[in-house]
Amino acid sequence: MMGSNPPEHGAKPRSNRQRDSRPGHGHHRVVRKQPPRPTSNRHNIYITSKTDFKAQQRRCEELLNAGAKEIFLHCMGFSITRGLNLALRLVHNSEGALSYAINTSTIQLVDELHPLCDAEDVTFRQRNNSALHIKVFNRSLFDIVVPEQSQQFRGKAGKARQ
Repeated sequence: MMGSNPPEHGAKPRSNRQRDSRPGHGHHRVVRKQPPRPTSNRHNIYITSKTDFKAQQRRCEELLNAGAKEIFLHCMGFSITRGLNLALRLVHNSEGALSYAINTSTIQLVDELHPLCDAEDVTFRQRNNSALHIKVFNRSLFDIVVPEQSQQFRGKAGKARQ
């Protein structure tokens, strides 16, 4: 029994039949293109699984502490849970000063299918992916205090009406 391997735990391997049934599989190399991004400014933060979570949190906190009234966290696919965790951590650490609003959408992505042989041309494939857009904003924007009118002003207005 010295040569036996312990049983592996984890994800079950995918069946080859399911993979080969997809069109073009095995004949093309898939190149995933970058998703479309609106005009970039400092208040739009794109959450990825490659960037360190603490670095993303520091960047958001620096923007908010520098006076930004709101920031937008954009995440899609596998990074959605990371974006949610980041927004919740920012709100929790702010001790009630921040709040958030969430919008969902579907993003169309384009993949290039490069043929493995030179006889074919490059083709394109469109696919959809879930996306989340989280607006983290300062709650004091909505705490508008309307001052009461002074006695002098009320008195003059009352005399003018009579």
